[in-house]
Amino acid sequence: MIKTVFFTFLISAFIFIACDQDEYPLPTPKTTDTAFGANDTNYVELSPEWNNANLDHDFADPHDITIGMDDIIYVADTGNDQIVAMSKSGEILTHDGLDHLKGIPHPTGVSVDSKLNVLISNQSNTVYCWNQYFNFTQIDSAATEALFYNSETNKTVQMTFSDYVTRLKKGESELEITDILFENNQSWIDRARTVYPIYVTEESGSSINGVAAGQYGSDLFYLTESNYDRITEIRLVPDMAVKTNGGSVLFRYQGIHSREIASYGSGAGTVDDPWAIEVDEEGHIYFTQLGGNFRVQKLEWPDFEPAYILGVHDIMDLGRFKSPTDIELDDQNAIFVIDRENRDVSKFHNAGRRAGQQAYLGKKGLVTALFEGAKGILAENGIVYVLESGENRIRRFQYSISEEDVPDDDKKP
Repeated sequence: MIKTVFFTFLISAFIFIACDQDEYPLPTPKTTDTAFGANDTNYVELSPEWNNANLDHDFADPHDITIGMDDIIYVADTGNDQIVAMSKSGEILTHDGLDHLKGIPHPTGVSVDSKLNVLISNQSNTVYCWNQYFNFTQIDSAATEALFYNSETNKTVQMTFSDYVTRLKKGESELEITDILFENNQSWIDRARTVYPIYVTEESGSSINGVAAGQYGSDLFYLTESNYDRITEIRLVPDMAVKTNGGSVLFRYQGIHSREIASYGSGAGTVDDPWAIEVDEEGHIYFTQLGGNFRVQKLEWPDFEPAYILGVHDIMDLGRFKSPTDIELDDQNAIFVIDRENRDVSKFHNAGRRAGQQAYLGKKGLVTALFEGAKGILAENGIVYVLESGENRIRRFQYSISEEDVPDDDKKP
C-alpha cells in the first residue's frame, strides 16, 4: 500500500515539475549559415557556448552530465566539488535546495533515478545521494522507526530503519512494514534533505567511477569500480520515511550490495578498468572501459550476456575506441560514445538489423568537431551536449535535416 501511494503521488509530482519547467526558454540559437539538402542530416552546433564567459558559473574540469525527468540538467563540476543544476536554456538553478549540492569531493559521475534521487560518485568507495523531491515539497513529519511484521515468527517488532538495513546486509529475510512511527522532528526533516552517503563498499580502496540509475520504477542502481574491475548492482532499501503535508509517505534509502554483474577479464562480458555506465528502459546495461579488448559493451538484462559480437558489430571492433569516457542513449535508444583520446563522438544503432553498426552523423557539425579533454555526453530531444573539460565548457549540437530546422535565437543562457 505504501509503495502504491508513493508511486501515484510521484507520477503527479513529475507532471507538476515538467509543467513548471515550461517557464524556461529552450536553448537552440543557430550558429551556421550553411544550406542543407533535403536529405542532408547533420548535428549542427548551437551558440552561444555554455562556457564560463556566458554562464553564471565558472566550471572547473567537469566530468559528467545527465538530465532528470523534470528536464533539470546536472553537471558533475569536479574541480569545484559540486553538482551544478541547469535549465535547458542554460540558466543556473539554485531554488529548492539545488544550490546545496556542494562539498562533494571531486564528483565524477551523476545519475538521477525515477524517485528523483540524484546519485553521485567520486572515485572513492562511497556513492552520495540527494533527493530533489524532498527539497521542493512541504514535509510534515519524519520517521526513523517502524513496526515490522516477521512472517517466520508471526510477530510484529519495533525496529529502527537503520537496524533493518543492517539486518538485510547480513542476508536475513525482508520484513513487511505495518506502521511507521512519524514525529514532527525538524532535525530529521532537515537530514532527509541533505546530501548523504547512500552506499559504501566494504573495501576502502574501491574506486567507483560511474553510477547509473536502474530502469524507471526500479529499486536498483549500478556502479563501475576500477580498482576491483567490476560492475555491481545495488538495491535500495528504506532508511528513513517522510510524510508530506498532503499525507503521502516517501522513503529515503540506503543501498545494499545485490550482485556482481561483470568481473575482470579481457573478453566480451568482462571488464578491465570500467568507467562510464548507462541503463536503458528495459534494464540493459551499457558501459565503457579504459582497458581490455572491447572498450564499449552492451549487456542484456536479465542475465547480462553480451549483446554485440566481435566481427559482426562495428561497436566491438578492436582498436575503434582508445579512451571512451562516457556513453549515452538518445530518445530513440541510439548509442553515443565520446572518446577523450580520439577527441570525437561516435553514434551506433541499437535496434533492428543495423543494431551495433555505426550510425550516420552527417557531413559537418558534430561529425567533424574535435574536443579537448572530452569527458561527458548527454543526448536529449535531438540535442547532443558534450562536456569539453579541457575548455571548461559545454558544447551543444542539434539534429537537423535542413537549415530551417535550426531555430534562430540569439538569447544568451
